[in-house]
This record gives sequence, C-alpha cells and structure tokens, in this order.
Amino acid sequence: MDKIKKTIRYNSLLKIYGNLLSKTQYAFADAYFSYDLSLSEIAEAHDVSRSAVEDAIKKTLKKLDDYEKELKVLEKNEKILDLIVKAKDAEGDEKIQALEEIERIIYSYGI
Repeated sequence: MDKIKKTIRYNSLLKIYGNLLSKTQYAFADAYFSYDLSLSEIAEAHDVSRSAVEDAIKKTLKKLDDYEKELKVLEKNEKILDLIVKAKDAEGDEKIQALEEIERIIYSYGI
C-alpha cells in the first residue's frame, strides 16, 4: 500500500475507532497520520524515545486493523458511498437494487 493510501486509510480508521484507543495511542497515530509528523518530532513533543513512538504506532495500527477486520465499519461505509454513486447514475431496477443494498448495509449496523 502506498503512503498516501495508507495515510487515508488510517485517518479514516482513526475517525471511526479512535475512541477505542488509549489517549497516547490516539495522539501518536493522529500526529503521524493527520499532521505528518516524523517519529522523532512526536517523540520530542511527548518526551519519549523515537522507538517508543514507533512501537506505539505499530501496535495502534494493528489494533485499528483488528477492529476493522472484526467490525468492517470502513468497508461498509465505502460500499455505501459506491452504491450511492451507482444509484445516482442508475435508473429503474438497477437504482432500486442499489438503494436496497444500501438499506441492507445500514440495517447491518443495528440501526
């Protein structure tokens, strides 16, 4: 995964699952992905070692990936957005099918 895609993915996962992380995990990952700070810059700002920041970010990314693997919120959100685009361009049965699929996904959230 290239750097831009990785940044977009983890920013999205941070928005979705950020409240499930510790304050430190969130702060380090947010600084790294949202503000594009280096590991050294983050370490200096938090008065910890660079390796501590690197380790914390690796563990955070694993947690975010595990949450997404289990809950699939980002995957469902992306599917809904794709279906909305499809529904806008579709007519008749194709439009109805896209809207029904959106409805199924939303109900799968338990809403």
